[in-house]
Amino acid sequence: MKNRRESMDDLSDARNGADNPYPAQTEEPVSDKGREFASLLVGFGVGVGLAILFAPQSGDETREWISANVEDGFRQVRRRGRRFIFEAQDLLDRGEHTVSRALRTGKNVLESVADKLD
Repeated sequence: MKNRRESMDDLSDARNGADNPYPAQTEEPVSDKGREFASLLVGFGVGVGLAILFAPQSGDETREWISANVEDGFRQVRRRGRRFIFEAQDLLDRGEHTVSRALRTGKNVLESVADKLD
C-alpha cells in the first residue's frame, strides 16, 4: 500500500508526463505594486528635495512660492469638494423626486384598478 507522499508523487508524475495533454503550468510571481509605488514616491520626494536645494531663487522666495502653491491647491480642493457636495445633493433631490413621482403613479394605477374591480 502506498503512503500519501508516494500517491502525491505519482499524481505529480502523471501531470507532468508526456502522455498528459495539459502539462503543469508554472506560476509567475505576483508583482509587488505597493513596493513599486513606494519607490516612485521616494524618487519623487528626492527629486523635489534636490530641485528645491538647487533652485535659482533664494530660500525666502522659494518658501513663498511653495506657500502660495499650497494655498492655491488647498483652495482648489475646497472648491472641488463644495462642487461635489452640491452635485451629490442635487442628484439625491432628483432621485427623491423621481421616486415620489413613481410612487404617486403606482398609487393612482392601483386606485384605478381597484375602482374597476368594484
